[in-house]
Amino acid sequence: MGSNASADLAWLTESRNVAVLHWPREAEEAERLERQGIPHLLLVEEGASPPLSSSCVEDWVALPATDREIQIRLVNLARRSANHSPPITVDELGQLSYGGTSLFLSPIDQRLAQALVENFGTVVTERELIERVWPDGATNQALRVHVSRLRQRLLPLRLTITCVRSTGYVMAERDPLDPLA
Repeated sequence: MGSNASADLAWLTESRNVAVLHWPREAEEAERLERQGIPHLLLVEEGASPPLSSSCVEDWVALPATDREIQIRLVNLARRSANHSPPITVDELGQLSYGGTSLFLSPIDQRLAQALVENFGTVVTERELIERVWPDGATNQALRVHVSRLRQRLLPLRLTITCVRSTGYVMAERDPLDPLA
């Protein structure tokens, strides 16, 4: 394969994590991907109006479009979205999603994760967590046990929970240089 052919195919590798959808036919799937922070390119069907969006993980191209136009949009979207952290979500079924990966949580862990996700990157006090997770009360020891279990469950999602001594806990992205990463 010549160097031009290699260069022409390089876009495949760079844009492999970008979903391609038909708009408006796959609007619901586009909304789901948006909520999960997964990059997606919308191929806007002829005569359809493209969506209004300021998202870093969504782009569109009107059909008909050339292969080269689509390739460029895919690569640009992949590059742009790589600079933005995907949102973390916890749904009503206890599914925690981040960066295209999901896991299901027990009801207690779901309430604990929800409180930490809502305050992502900031400290949530032990008292607030206990009130949110156990409305009838619990001990700090019960909180520590559940935080420890949730911390282990979050390893595949590149998230961590850090204890701020005598104060509370903070959920954040795990440092990529962390040996557990």
